[in-house]
Amino acid sequence: MPSGGYRPGAGRPRKNPIDKKLEGKTSGANAVSQPKPKKVNSKNVMDYFSIAMKECEKEVPSADVLRNEIEEYIVARGCDGYVAPQTITDYVLNRQGFLACEAMNRKIGRMTKELKLSPYVTAGAQYYKAMQGDFNLIMQIINRHSSTQGEEKNAFLELLTNRGF
Repeated sequence: MPSGGYRPGAGRPRKNPIDKKLEGKTSGANAVSQPKPKKVNSKNVMDYFSIAMKECEKEVPSADVLRNEIEEYIVARGCDGYVAPQTITDYVLNRQGFLACEAMNRKIGRMTKELKLSPYVTAGAQYYKAMQGDFNLIMQIINRHSSTQGEEKNAFLELLTNRGF
């Protein structure tokens, strides 16, 4: 007849964890199955930017075009003296870098042959994050100092509000 259930002290005796360490064995069952992480050689983001700009110079707008676009918007909102020129320059360069990385991703793909992310994906994400911070700063300044306290109504948003959303 079975004795039934778990009995304290039954089974083989466990080894002392200190003895395991002395023998060089790890204390986790998952330690054997986990592969060692590969060493990643981080390259400078500017290297990828220069390569991407050479490859995609016809697809990416120039810095002058992007700068004129944001400056026209700032002037249209009546805030031409409030936004620092360096902030605009940072925004323009980060946006150009992001657009160049996205063009390279469209050209060569987002994954490498080893099924890793392309370096242009990570570089593009960094450019996007920096560009977003610069844009948010510009928009905060514009919203604080704008002569028009509301933007023109967005046709899509107006359509949604008319439908009851």
